Amino acid sequence: MNSVNILGFLREIIDEKFRYFEYEPPFSDENYDTAPRIVVKYWTDQPNSRLSTLPNDTFVAIHGHLDNIEKFGTILLVEQLEVVK
Repeated sequence: MNSVNILGFLREIIDEKFRYFEYEPPFSDENYDTAPRIVVKYWTDQPNSRLSTLPNDTFVAIHGHLDNIEKFGTILLVEQLEVVK
């Protein structure tokens, strides 16, 4: 299994289980017009989890792993979520 620890911002909610997460790449030779995004989902698969109810632009630390679902392709499945102040 893969493991991911990442800092970034919660962005738009897609539905009651999924939303976008925006992050800064650790290094890059390319200039991005916008920061990269990935779809995130809380591991319990419950609707309206804490991940879904936090406001847009909340800066968070996420521990999780990559998963593949048919609807979105590769997503980040969130196992732990901490708001960074």
